[in-house]
Amino acid sequence: MDTTVYFIRHSVRFKNTELIESYRTDQSELLKNEKIILSVIGERRSEILSNEDELQNMDVVYTSNCVRTLQTAKYLLDKQKLKVNIDDRFDERRVGIPNEGKVSDWYTQQYLDENYKTVGGESQLEVRNRMYEALMEVVNANKGKRIAIFSHGYAITFLLLKWCELENIGSDRILKINFKGEPIFNKKLNSPEVFKLVLDSNNEVKSIENIQFDDLEYDDFNK
Repeated sequence: MDTTVYFIRHSVRFKNTELIESYRTDQSELLKNEKIILSVIGERRSEILSNEDELQNMDVVYTSNCVRTLQTAKYLLDKQKLKVNIDDRFDERRVGIPNEGKVSDWYTQQYLDENYKTVGGESQLEVRNRMYEALMEVVNANKGKRIAIFSHGYAITFLLLKWCELENIGSDRILKINFKGEPIFNKKLNSPEVFKLVLDSNNEVKSIENIQFDDLEYDDFNK
């Protein structure tokens, strides 16, 4: 029996540069990151997301430990009368302090080198390992069910690279990702963004696709 998992990036966050870019290892800064909220647009887009046909009839819902993923999930939770399960292993990658002095383009480097990490941050591999560990626990506890996991952009894409190939990452942050030689993604990450994974009874990934919704596809990256 197949298990279907939807990884959902949170909706549009409140634009506060000081909070958004302060992913430090210091506990107070981590708490600031966890508390970043959605914008008014983000709330509206979360409500629209909850009404998409593709995301109906979920059995269980998980979120990271961050307010913005909980806010994105709340409309779906209310609509489908489900309870939330929180797991901090689905949290965003700890960015740390970009080491601009040694690496001119740390954003690209983190995708090209799975072991690269900024000062005080997490590597792609470290994030992928904790995400995969959490995913396997969730799938084993919910075999044959429909699962929604609300997480974050880096965290989700780093996990996808366990099964996918990164064909290209542009200076404009457009990601081109293939699964089994076929393109599944070729754009910037939107907010929200949805990836659908189907796993067989042995937890092997059979398919991965990016689910796009016409009423949520537009460039809001600077909002």
